[in-house]
Amino acid sequence: SRRIIQKHNTSGTADNPTAEQDEVDELSNQSICKQPVLAPNGSPIYRIERGGEVTYHGPGQLVMYPLLNLKQPNYQQDLHWYLRQIEEVIIRTLLHFDIKSNRDDINTGVWVGKNKIAAVGVSASKWITTHGLALNVSPNLEHFDKDIITPCGIEERGVTSISEVLRGTSSDHCPSLNEVADVALKCFGEVFHVDVTEGRPIR
Repeated sequence: SRRIIQKHNTSGTADNPTAEQDEVDELSNQSICKQPVLAPNGSPIYRIERGGEVTYHGPGQLVMYPLLNLKQPNYQQDLHWYLRQIEEVIIRTLLHFDIKSNRDDINTGVWVGKNKIAAVGVSASKWITTHGLALNVSPNLEHFDKDIITPCGIEERGVTSISEVLRGTSSDHCPSLNEVADVALKCFGEVFHVDVTEGRPIR
């Protein structure tokens, strides 16, 4: 298995072909990941092959792309099972920072109260997984303004971050992206029963 962890410049992704038509209508005439359309604030939105709708990526957000073979023992050839395992990684990571989070019966991702703190979108080819999770550590939450995009197509719910949740609490210190990444990798190893070793940086 492999895990790619990275930080993004401000951008958005939308699934193909069920992304919100009113937000990414122009994408239908463009090839995947080639020419993005622009959100009202100028951020590019790319069409990609995964589940979910419009998802924000940007500074202050931890993005993890696990590459797993779901045909291996202890795994299931079931994307719903895999998605729930990814959510479990996030829930355990947040608990390390004294943040209680939960799943939602209808919507994917991980939530603190009614606010989404992590997006999850997965795909697979021949049961090799692609895409993954985006955990809000300390992003600029103004980028989630619904005048710009409707994050994950959910209008009636909000968005939060580790920084926002911890503000004003006894743990009023937001961990760095590297600190959160270290914990996330540990939790990933526990949930998926794999040994985690540090690889070469990808440039």
